[in-house]
Amino acid sequence: MTADTASEYPSSGHPVLLCADVGRVRYRSADRELFDRLLRDFVPPRVFDVHAHLYDLRHLVPPSAAAEFVGSPEVNHDQYQASLRQWMGDRTPRAGLFFPFPVKDLDCRAANKFLAEALRNRDDCCGLMMIRPQDDPTDAEAELLRCGFRGFKVYHVFADRADTFFAKQNEFLPEWAWELADRHSLTIMMHMVLPRALSDPGNSSYIIEHCRRFPGAKLVLAHAARGFNAGHTVAAIDSLRGLDNVWFDTSAVCEPAAFEAILAVTGITRLMYGSDFPVSEMRGRSLSVGDGFFWLYENNARWDNWKHGSAELVGLESLLALRQACRTMRLTDSDVERLFDTNARQMLNIHSAETTSAAASRGRELYREAKTLIPGGTQLLSKRPEMFAPEQWPAYYEQAIGCEVIDADGRRYIDMSHCGILSCILGFSDPDVNAAVIRRVYLGNMATQQTTDEVELARLLTQIHPWAAQARFTRGGGEAMAVAVRIARAATGRTKLVVCGYHGWHDWYLAGNLSTDSPASTFTSSAPDHSAAASDSDTSTSKVRSGPVGSPLDSHLLPGLEPNGVPRQLAGTVVTFRYNRLDEFETALSACGDDTAAIVMEPTRDIDPQPGFLEMIRRRADELRVPLIFDEISSGWRLCPGGAHLLFGVHPDIAVFAKAMSNGFAMGAVIGRTEVMQACHESFISSTYWTEGIGPAAAVASIRKMLRIDVPAHLVRLGTRVMNGWQTAAERHGLSVTISGRPASCRLSFRHPQNDELLTLFTTRMLQQGFLAAGSCSLTLAHQDHHIGRYLKALELVFADLAGAVKDGNVSQHLAGPVKHSGFHRLTD
Repeated sequence: MTADTASEYPSSGHPVLLCADVGRVRYRSADRELFDRLLRDFVPPRVFDVHAHLYDLRHLVPPSAAAEFVGSPEVNHDQYQASLRQWMGDRTPRAGLFFPFPVKDLDCRAANKFLAEALRNRDDCCGLMMIRPQDDPTDAEAELLRCGFRGFKVYHVFADRADTFFAKQNEFLPEWAWELADRHSLTIMMHMVLPRALSDPGNSSYIIEHCRRFPGAKLVLAHAARGFNAGHTVAAIDSLRGLDNVWFDTSAVCEPAAFEAILAVTGITRLMYGSDFPVSEMRGRSLSVGDGFFWLYENNARWDNWKHGSAELVGLESLLALRQACRTMRLTDSDVERLFDTNARQMLNIHSAETTSAAASRGRELYREAKTLIPGGTQLLSKRPEMFAPEQWPAYYEQAIGCEVIDADGRRYIDMSHCGILSCILGFSDPDVNAAVIRRVYLGNMATQQTTDEVELARLLTQIHPWAAQARFTRGGGEAMAVAVRIARAATGRTKLVVCGYHGWHDWYLAGNLSTDSPASTFTSSAPDHSAAASDSDTSTSKVRSGPVGSPLDSHLLPGLEPNGVPRQLAGTVVTFRYNRLDEFETALSACGDDTAAIVMEPTRDIDPQPGFLEMIRRRADELRVPLIFDEISSGWRLCPGGAHLLFGVHPDIAVFAKAMSNGFAMGAVIGRTEVMQACHESFISSTYWTEGIGPAAAVASIRKMLRIDVPAHLVRLGTRVMNGWQTAAERHGLSVTISGRPASCRLSFRHPQNDELLTLFTTRMLQQGFLAAGSCSLTLAHQDHHIGRYLKALELVFADLAGAVKDGNVSQHLAGPVKHSGFHRLTD
């Protein structure tokens, strides 16, 4: 019914009926007009309502109140759609998650029976059964399975206390419900109470403890974690960071701040649209008031003399708040579609046939297209799916927060592999780093001048490394190494380099693989496989030529680096030596002779230096008056705050940083002694985008956080658990493994002729368990013990599969696709 002049629903009678009897609602033409004008273009055509009630009024009130019914007592799915269609029109949800309407004296069995019948033969709809703490778990489980419910709806009115708004969660959410939800992968819909909602320490600690203890359960925190006071959600939402079995719905929340906070912390995959029907049909809104909230209705305020607005439907007010949050967070149309449909379907595992088939192929098809448009398929060799499990490893991510990654097909993974190729030491999308970056974006990323963060970054780096006095900045590790080498050559006036370790893709480094015997020759690798370490490479090409076997750089992390395109005139300018081999170091020095411009090396990677190794290199550099350059791009910040060389007490003349220094944002730094860095004045080293503002802002925020928090200790503790878990699982299942590296960045390989096949099978099986896993593991601050526990539990299952494949005698038969690549390979498909 619509009547602009009609009186609104009655304000007297049984209080439950004021909300639940939707026959009392008098819709206005202005309701639909407001929706069409402000919301229709925002709400997608396909809507899944994750929070709505279906019920029989006769279950909610005593028989004496039946005379007050205005509408039909049976508020079923047809009535639900008819009501919402009055103001949502063609955007009315066709699918949803429904549950009974909770009142203290509810006959839950009868209410659940009504719900099951109301949803019968509605394939796109599902229900949650209402439970009380004192229900018998066996009976509840039987009813749930018989009726096909997807989980439980709990409510504070069933707590055994006079004022249930002060009930703790365990007073109305029984442990047996958690156990059943964990066992059957069920959803629990909870409206928490206590005055400060999520900001109450008891509420947040309960959620964290139970979600970690019952990882199979899926908890939905109704009303944006009861964000009726938005500040309660804003202040405490970060405490739930890293929990991968918590979701939120938007129901009846009428202020955008709570939604914005949830989106900022959890991304676009955890918030779901909910109408809270029939509350959605009431007129009014919730308001934050000081440290509490207030529900403003049409009958508890004077609207008659107010010319600037009227009481609107709660459903409209909530959608307007959600629209504003999506605008503030810069969500795209596809992001909004996730909030209104995809997220709920993925949580409940109800996908239509067309969306399932489309999602299953999107990422793979996109990568297939990429290989026709982008030589090599990616910009970074180490991110090629072929380096992990061809045709299985997800090539693209949609969202990465903490240590959780959502791929382009919507699948969730915990990253136990390279975590941004060692760059995201604090975890993906770290909130402190993001805050600094977003501030800089809003204030301007580029201008005719520099940002003051450049000076602060130089100050921080030289304070952490007192031997250094000056700094220059780039936006990547490889180019920072090129700058360092240029500085050394300019400072000495010499050309040749004594090199140990991996240092990127630039000509100066790949010149080490140019043959001095034949101008036309290049090297092709036959060195031992170092693919487990290939995660730090930054090399890409598509042309390979054969030549003499065994290139000098093969033993320096990544074999098979072809120097095609490197001027042959650079042959002989790089002479290599292996780590901890002083004899090879002296040979390299002799080969370079008086033309030695610098000694370039990683101070450490997988192992510690032998006693006296770095000290001797430092001594010889001093004797020859040659700059010593330490490449700390991979080692920096993981072993101690700053460069790893600080642990060993050997200081270089130049140190180079990138990766972890800025936690995933593009930034590189070259720091050094004044007498060496002054060479910057004598050589042109300059680039426009080395002056943008995001990189320095991210680096300053990252370094400050790493100075506050002992990140290396965290990595050692969790990394040790991983390494011990590998060894224990291997021994239990009879697998012969080699475990190397350090806890902060450890490596796994199999002592078996089909090592690559086993690593490929390991990766594919772990993908099926919800983990990005490979032959190396570089953890972050975002990883927590519960992530490691789940990983090790999955590891037991996967190692059992691997042991079975080994026993069968042909691991390849167990693979679903090609074997992973080792080192540098051309992509042929």
